[in-house]
Amino acid sequence: MSGSYDDSMTDVSSDSFWEVGNYKRAVKRVDDGNRLCNDLMSCLHERARIEKSYAQQLTEWGKRWRQLIEKGPQYGSLEQAWSALCTEAEKVSELHMDVKSALMGEDYEKLKNWQRDSYHKQMIGGFKETKEADDGFRKAQKPWAKKLKEMETMKKSYHSACKEEKLAASRETNSKLESNNNPEVQKKLQEKVEKCQQEVQKTKERYDKSLEELDKLTPQYMENMEQVFEQWQQFEDKRIRFFRELLLEVKQHLDLSSNPRFQTIYHTLEDTVSATDAEEDLKWFRSNHGPGMPMNWPQFEDWSIDLNRTLSRREKKKPSEGVTLTGISQTGSDQPVQPAKTSSSLAVPTNTAPVGSNPFDEDDEDDGEEEMEMALEQPTTVNHISVKKEEIKTASSTEKTPDWSDEDTGGNPFSSNGDGNPFEDEPASPVISVPVKALYDYEGQEQDELTFKAGDEFTKIGEEDDQGWCKGRLKDGKTGLYPANYVEDIQ
Repeated sequence: MSGSYDDSMTDVSSDSFWEVGNYKRAVKRVDDGNRLCNDLMSCLHERARIEKSYAQQLTEWGKRWRQLIEKGPQYGSLEQAWSALCTEAEKVSELHMDVKSALMGEDYEKLKNWQRDSYHKQMIGGFKETKEADDGFRKAQKPWAKKLKEMETMKKSYHSACKEEKLAASRETNSKLESNNNPEVQKKLQEKVEKCQQEVQKTKERYDKSLEELDKLTPQYMENMEQVFEQWQQFEDKRIRFFRELLLEVKQHLDLSSNPRFQTIYHTLEDTVSATDAEEDLKWFRSNHGPGMPMNWPQFEDWSIDLNRTLSRREKKKPSEGVTLTGISQTGSDQPVQPAKTSSSLAVPTNTAPVGSNPFDEDDEDDGEEEMEMALEQPTTVNHISVKKEEIKTASSTEKTPDWSDEDTGGNPFSSNGDGNPFEDEPASPVISVPVKALYDYEGQEQDELTFKAGDEFTKIGEEDDQGWCKGRLKDGKTGLYPANYVEDIQ
């Protein structure tokens, strides 16, 4: 009996909930609820990755453009306004990282915990709640389904009897129409019809009775099914209400327009951009790079033996562009450039114009010769000679040519002459080779400067000078200058 009952449970003849076995859809909804929890967690996790990626891209964009703006020619309040875009990106990046943290740390975890508390896995597979729902519906439907099976059997017997009765009546009628009618055969056919009619009447009575009993069970069946269904309606109601509450919290985390920090970012950006003052910017440029700059106009000067006051007019005009040099040692081609190292020996050629010299300073040559003559007459230590960084590089590279060999320095008044001259050559500094790693990106502004990215490794081959420059060699063999504070030694 149980086997036939199980078959009837799976034999769905219509789409109504009341049909045997159609409660399965209500049971499946329990499994669907667990699946929807997984889907929503995946949705939140993917959105969190997007928020993090966007925040990282904003940060990288802001950092890169801030460096370009600072190194670029823009100045004044407009530079601040432009940089404010980078500040906005950094602040918005922080907010989006907060969104990512809220999605994963609050919403995702809350949903995960609720799922764990609401759906309990069984050792044999599936969920405890799914089995409870299936057992509840099956128990409520079982008596009615059993009676339905009996009624279906009675109906089938009745229909079969009707079919036999109609077939027997048809044979009797055909026998009467035949010419050679046999009374004995006719009598048997008539008895068969009467017997079939009696069977039809019996099966009809049993069918009606079975149907009446089924009808009596129907109200109780409906009540039991309603109770079980309502139980799992409430279970689904909890899931729907929880999802609604969770999605409202997600919305609150995603909605930056209601975040006062977000509004402050753009109020600050608007104020900074609005504060751009073209008149003040032009006034600043006039004072710092235009006619408003101070000028040491040429004046009459008494002769002095102090070389500190014998600077050329070019050097006086451009004190901000030069670096202080107290000496250059001519010690060979491998000696690194050390513009800030103290030395009493100068190997600056008197017949070579320095790189970057002002073409309007016609008296530079005469000033240089005058300085040399004064140094010969009075052995005073050289304290400061201002030259541009380009002049240092040119002098260092020129030392490698035949024109700067030791044999051609006899006319240099500052070279060692063996006569007790106090301006003797300084001993050569030892060559260094220290591996370093770049902390920041640096793009060489001139041909003799190195270009590298943060994280690049290369070799320092010269000590840092007073102006913060070092000499290095990249892995491809290129050598040049770079700012010392852009790298760190590799331990």
